[in-house]
Amino acid sequence: MKKLSFLALAAVGLLFASCSDKVEVVGDQNNPYGLIEGESSWIAVGISMPGDAITRANEDLTDGDATEFAVKSGTLYLFKGANEDDATFFASYPLNATFDKEAGDNVPAGNSLGNDANGFGEITSTSTKMVQEIENPSLGVNDKLYAYVILNDENNATTISATKNSTTGAQFKRSQLKAIGIVDEAEGFGAMGSNGLVMTNVPISTVAGGNSDPASAKILTFTEINKSAIYKTKAEAQATGAQMACIYVERAAVKIEVKLATDFGIQLDGESSVTTIDAADVKWALGNINYGGAASGAQGYYNTRQFNKGWLSYHNLLATPAYLRYRMVGRTQFFDADHSPIPVYRTYFGEDPNYTGSGTIPYNANTGLRNAQLTDGTTSQYELSPNTVTYTYENTFDENSQIYRNTTYVGVKVKINSSDFYTMQGQPNTKLNGVTDIQAVVQTRLRDVINPKIANINTAINTDLGAGASRTISAGVTKVTFDVVANVTLGTFTASTGEQEYSVTLSLDNVKTNGSAASSADLSAITTLAGTNIGAVTNPEDSKLYKYVGGIAYYSARIQHFGDVETPWNARSEAYNVYQHATDPCIYPANGTQQYGNPLATYVYGDDHANAWLGRWGIVRNNWYVLTLKKIEGIGSPVPENFSGSAGDTPDDNPPTSFFISAEVHILPWVKRTQQVVF
Repeated sequence: MKKLSFLALAAVGLLFASCSDKVEVVGDQNNPYGLIEGESSWIAVGISMPGDAITRANEDLTDGDATEFAVKSGTLYLFKGANEDDATFFASYPLNATFDKEAGDNVPAGNSLGNDANGFGEITSTSTKMVQEIENPSLGVNDKLYAYVILNDENNATTISATKNSTTGAQFKRSQLKAIGIVDEAEGFGAMGSNGLVMTNVPISTVAGGNSDPASAKILTFTEINKSAIYKTKAEAQATGAQMACIYVERAAVKIEVKLATDFGIQLDGESSVTTIDAADVKWALGNINYGGAASGAQGYYNTRQFNKGWLSYHNLLATPAYLRYRMVGRTQFFDADHSPIPVYRTYFGEDPNYTGSGTIPYNANTGLRNAQLTDGTTSQYELSPNTVTYTYENTFDENSQIYRNTTYVGVKVKINSSDFYTMQGQPNTKLNGVTDIQAVVQTRLRDVINPKIANINTAINTDLGAGASRTISAGVTKVTFDVVANVTLGTFTASTGEQEYSVTLSLDNVKTNGSAASSADLSAITTLAGTNIGAVTNPEDSKLYKYVGGIAYYSARIQHFGDVETPWNARSEAYNVYQHATDPCIYPANGTQQYGNPLATYVYGDDHANAWLGRWGIVRNNWYVLTLKKIEGIGSPVPENFSGSAGDTPDDNPPTSFFISAEVHILPWVKRTQQVVF
């Protein structure tokens, strides 16, 4: 039995003319489909969902959880016209079908993926054949019929509106999608809802990527319904061997998972071994997420993933092996209901409503983005435990907007101490457990202030002890020893920044006369001699103090899409000297040259930075990103990261040296992407 295929988790979307060459409706030159307006015809369709790629680079595919490819409802939209963009909407119909999971290795015969194995194919599950009665449209000589599907749209159907004979395919694909199938759409992320994840047609390429340029490809999203898949009676459409239209879909949601390495822990300055951190002491939340269309003031979410044909030739010559260079298109073929290969391939990037081509830095138009919902000390409803997932909206941007303010990130909070502790600027990886520890650091940092004061006090004491002096220290005392101690008093704590104010005063300590503890009278006399050399002093320069409430530190990990494998970036930091340049704002070298290695070698990509690095950062629908937290190599921030002001304008490829964690990220038919993170 023929089936209609939907790719729900991969990144492909096309309705083919047909899935086999069986019965064909005969038409004449002026009525190629043989349709009679005002009467009904019957079409046979089926839906297949894609599997999940373990990594983008090797397209090792898995299926994901059954709930993620479950179908509860669906709507079929039909368009007519000379091509899919200009075709106009004329009818929609509810779809009812059951789906069967593809068993075992479903890779079409003859498929080759370089040196990588592919245990699963592009299709996760396939629907039974659906036979739908349709109203015959009025077709011109050059008109074709196109199909588009939205699955699991019970709460979404009323928000996707189309006007008969008016709304074009191009308009429909860019219309606002206000739901992706999560519980709280207004928050922009969360658990899957009871109706399942929303799925829509996926843009696919007719030419494979990899080690050859797919520039000649066509990008197809709508499925053309060939006349061979249209029947005059229901019985003909239901007959065994009847032709079906093949429709591929993808999930509208992004899936993000955070995992802990089995030996996740921390080793700080002064500690001899790694301290294991329990999963119960780790929480995470998403930051810089797209609200989607449900949030007030948000820019919305495209009904269909928007793939720009101009991206097809984008490649990075440093990507290895060579079949990873042309990154925008995959290499795994789809297949029809008979598991025969179909020469179409998934595309791997998209443009969302926050995307900009202006190159303006910083990019301030991202009104749909929000910060991570981590809270100081207490648990937020948005915080998740390790080894859990959440679903969210895609978030992409041009190569000059790959900066902290825009990139979706995982905010992590880790309890690394049993109680409050402090760190001091300049020693970010040394825990100070209280005032005594702080005083020890201040004492060292004030040595250039304290040593001259000690010399002055010694001079005053020696003068007092000198021959013929009018002594204030007891007669018979020939030697005085003492210490000068820096005393720290804690002041105001600013919760929003984590800064802890403190003041420092100097005092005499361990005062001895002739080797014994000084009497009270001598102590008073010696203190008087110390005079103005004892008292308040200015805090050490560049020695801000930070308090970690409850022993909790915060970290951030930006999520890479193509990442280091397909868009390698290892230029020196000097390459950023044109960042925020008045006339040529860009993150990557203005001349398009990437320098790397020792001695320096050069690859020249031309003036188009996007060619080499577009999509290095960001998240794309129907991708599963798995971040594995590997290790903490330093104490993080005392507060969640703040994106207000210019702090968020730093390029993603030039991060500050502190407050970051090391992680591993995977993306899953789903496409699965993996990323390791070390903080």
